[in-house]
Amino acid sequence: MNEQRKLRVHLELGEAKADFEGDVNQVLEAFVHFLTEMHPNLEIINKLIYNPDILSLAAKLVGKVEITAEGPILVSRDEMSARDAVCIALLGAYVGNKLGKLSKDTLSPSDLAKITEKARKTISNEVPKLVTEGIIERTTEGEYKLTILGIRKTEEKTTQKPKMHTNSCYKKANEV
Repeated sequence: MNEQRKLRVHLELGEAKADFEGDVNQVLEAFVHFLTEMHPNLEIINKLIYNPDILSLAAKLVGKVEITAEGPILVSRDEMSARDAVCIALLGAYVGNKLGKLSKDTLSPSDLAKITEKARKTISNEVPKLVTEGIIERTTEGEYKLTILGIRKTEEKTTQKPKMHTNSCYKKANEV
């Protein structure tokens, strides 16, 4: 972690003392946890704040994405729409970056096309829709990353069961 970007907080509340150090998200999460331990009625605040849990996100990506030094690789592409593939690839980049395995949490349109194995034109058509919906954002370098809303929505997608496609042969066999 870059030493400049590290946040250090010392907290004293009556007899209780705590020191927190890390990136802003880690410190905020530890701070909120500390306060809810000291004042249980603050637990409602903890339930109100969405703070992506990297370990939980990583667990949900198992079987869908593998993180390599070159970036995320989609493992499971079966019947995945371009939209879902882009979001899962970007979530892989986000998690890989937070785990310290990737230097950035963004992907270029050509990276997205390569990772998702979708045509560049398909990616070019899908990305503006995702930007308009607030799911992803374009960086000044021309790359894309998930917004917090995008992380949340993609996390929800990873926990949904795949829809079963009914086969007409299967229906006939069971109807007989």
